[in-house]
Amino acid sequence: MAEFIPMKSSAAFRLNAGVDQTTGKAVVKSVSIRGVDPEIGADGLEAVSDAVSPLFEHPVITIEKTVTELLDVD
Repeated sequence: MAEFIPMKSSAAFRLNAGVDQTTGKAVVKSVSIRGVDPEIGADGLEAVSDAVSPLFEHPVITIEKTVTELLDVD
């Protein structure tokens, strides 16, 4: 039976860094955290965001979770 095996995972926090004075476009910065539990759910990731966001210079606007999995076909 085939199954997925988690290989690596991360979370990327997108931060609102204001507006570019020249172009008027939003400036978005990114902070990534590796080694996030691949099984973490939305509530758990929100709790992580609440815990780490005071460490950031800018407010968090979005969070992206990425999981890379290996397909094991015995």
